[in-house]
Amino acid sequence: WEPEPVTVTLAGVAVSLPPGAFLQATQDAQTRMAEDAAAWLTEARAVADLFAGLGTFAFALRQDRKVLAVEAERAAHLACKTAGAQAGGSVLALHRDLFRSPLDPAELNRFDAVLLDPPRAGARAQVAAIAASTLAQVVYVSCNPSSWARDAAVLAAAGFRLTKLRPVGQFRWSTHVELVSLFERAA
Repeated sequence: WEPEPVTVTLAGVAVSLPPGAFLQATQDAQTRMAEDAAAWLTEARAVADLFAGLGTFAFALRQDRKVLAVEAERAAHLACKTAGAQAGGSVLALHRDLFRSPLDPAELNRFDAVLLDPPRAGARAQVAAIAASTLAQVVYVSCNPSSWARDAAVLAAAGFRLTKLRPVGQFRWSTHVELVSLFERAA
């Protein structure tokens, strides 16, 4: 029994917080990364947020755009879906395992940009589909510089250029770093 649901506020939107849900380690880091993503994608009107979790980035990007938040973990997906509906429908949620069934190039071509925030393993199959698409902008958020470098090489081979990179240290006295990066491809 839960008399009042536990929520977390993401970019001004109250989102249900399921047990075991993932959040960034610090509010400052989460805010900085979301602000970077929103600022870097100012021209994009339709954005796919892949590996969206609860919608950390999706809700930050929703101003003046439509955002599709794609997530495999069911509880996180349902929390994002419910919050998206309550926030006016500019964030739509899709339940999909992007490791087994990545968005294909034709699906990706419907968007102006993609924000990608995969787990530590990176997003090998999804990045291959992005490389084969006509997308011009990708914001890639990564907690693992090794898988980020592997995926960045695929994007570079497809004509993307790394134009912005911000390392974010969320853990004092640790070598762990979060990367927020923007890849752009000439039209």
